[in-house]
Amino acid sequence: MSRPGILFIKHYSTNAKFILNDRDILEKEYDVEVYTAYTKKNFLIVFSLLKQFFHLLFRAGRYKLYFVWFADYHSFIPVLFAKLFGKKSVIAVGGYDATDIPEIDCGAFNESTFKKRMRSFAVRFSLKNADKILVVDDSLIENTNTYVYSDIPGKKDLKDGILNFVPEVKNKIEIVYTGFDEGFFKLNKDIPKENFVLSVGYSPNDNEFRRKGFDMLIKAAEILKEVSFVIIGVNEEQLKNLLVMNLKNVKFFTSVSMEELIGYYNRAKVFAQLSLFEGQPNSLCEAMMMECIPVGSDVNGIPRVIGDTGFIVHKKNAKEISEKILLALDSPLEKGALARQRIIDNFSLVKRESKILETVRSLLN
Repeated sequence: MSRPGILFIKHYSTNAKFILNDRDILEKEYDVEVYTAYTKKNFLIVFSLLKQFFHLLFRAGRYKLYFVWFADYHSFIPVLFAKLFGKKSVIAVGGYDATDIPEIDCGAFNESTFKKRMRSFAVRFSLKNADKILVVDDSLIENTNTYVYSDIPGKKDLKDGILNFVPEVKNKIEIVYTGFDEGFFKLNKDIPKENFVLSVGYSPNDNEFRRKGFDMLIKAAEILKEVSFVIIGVNEEQLKNLLVMNLKNVKFFTSVSMEELIGYYNRAKVFAQLSLFEGQPNSLCEAMMMECIPVGSDVNGIPRVIGDTGFIVHKKNAKEISEKILLALDSPLEKGALARQRIIDNFSLVKRESKILETVRSLLN
């Protein structure tokens, strides 16, 4: 007997391990085809959507369910097809599809231009009509971000989360944390920890550079001149500008292989995640699995992940960041082992697998 078919849809720019994990999970019980959407933020998006439309049109009979990572342009047609052809649809919401921070052009609910209104429409339609919405952190449902504007006197805290934009979808939402493989992310005890601070993030533009908190980490590095820092994920233009600053205690990298990244996780004593907004911070979770002592901003899922195993920065302030980094560097290595155990206990890949398969089975049955 053939297995039910699922179309797994992701954006071309999202190849993170936590996304591909879901493909692997679904393949255990279903025939999974992956569709990579090449929608871009210019006029070519029309052709990308037409390509997606015809791809789904001629294969509609193959699938019982559409599983889409992130609500965006690329989720609109799969959810529409699911409604038209009596199929099921699931959207995994990861972060930007649950907020609007205009100062850094972050979030899919911004409606300041015609193009952004079209994107917001696609996101709202997708969420309203999907059969199930899986969020990777509680804060993506409804949240108050007290950190993002904490350096601006009189500025109100940011309200975000799906229900602030699409309140009628409350009963469709389920919290399913991303999961991490304790066998894959495992410290090599033969390699000693080194007294440096690591931060990792994808920074394709200056707004993302700020969202990931790289700017604040650099300010802290300028204060902590005797402390070494490694920042991975800047783009080529950012790298050129940063090298001009001639920061002797900071090394910058555009990208590294997974093997190299594991090596940095293995060696770093401290990992800093100073994001302005973040769903579930996957790089932070990976680093904690590798026994890095975490320092993170008081944003969305970051405090939930860290718990009592690291240090939380409550204000966007270089002095406070520096103080928390020094506390982490002065902590015993055993604190890193506690960080690993926290991820294993709360955010294991086994738990996500169970929840994903349970959700899909219930929809198809």
